[in-house]
Amino acid sequence: MSLVFLSGITGMIPEPARSSEHHTADNSSEADPWEEYHAIVYSEYADAFTALYEGYETRWAKNGRLMLRNGDTGPYKFVKRAV
Repeated sequence: MSLVFLSGITGMIPEPARSSEHHTADNSSEADPWEEYHAIVYSEYADAFTALYEGYETRWAKNGRLMLRNGDTGPYKFVKRAV
């Protein structure tokens, strides 16, 4: 939830849909070599985003402002308000 407030990201970005118009009848039975590459790259970015997202801990202060800290130790810091 904290990254939603900090960076404006509203959720995981879905993998873009790929069209299969570039395939011809000759290679239609073969697997697309880029399909595996895109799946690997997408999973790496999804894993990196998940690690970042779960690396922060948040809580609400008594005055209603969001506080954030990196990991499970250290002080909480106030999140700057959007302008």
